[in-house]
Amino acid sequence: MLELNGSFGRRVLAITGAHAHVEDVESVIRKVRKISRANEVVSQIFNAKHIAGRQHLIHAARLALIAQEDGRNFADSQSIELTCWTAGLRQINQALERVGLRKGSAEVAILTIGGKEEKVKKAREEILHELGAKQDEGVLDLTPEKEPTLIRDFGISESELEVANLQSLVLERVALLSLER
Repeated sequence: MLELNGSFGRRVLAITGAHAHVEDVESVIRKVRKISRANEVVSQIFNAKHIAGRQHLIHAARLALIAQEDGRNFADSQSIELTCWTAGLRQINQALERVGLRKGSAEVAILTIGGKEEKVKKAREEILHELGAKQDEGVLDLTPEKEPTLIRDFGISESELEVANLQSLVLERVALLSLER
């Protein structure tokens, strides 16, 4: 569990990596939404192969919370707003294509945000149970196998990689979304 503080107040974050088999993406999303509502939290599931480490999700969550607090959010749903910030894209369909959950066996990243640690923890556990997921924090790591996908997805050039590491460049792309209107 992590704690974020800012203009949005205090929020508790849970970031969890897991292996899951997803038969029906829409059904999983509905179940996650139901669990989130019942626990008064916001949760989103991402394809972990498109996540550049835990810091990527922390950064995206912070920026999404700030945008919402400042009235600069561009999605009605907080979970979709998180998806857009994580993808570094305003276009919802493109963001879902970049970082969204896919059908089949998957490495997933689950992000849950709320005001109370016990509710965040309970929601995370219920989501893992509902997915039949096996927790594996290693799927969140930025590995050499993920690099080509992240470089392509976030449009990172070789010259950029000569001056900064990949995670920093992904975080920069996410932050640049705040400049778009």
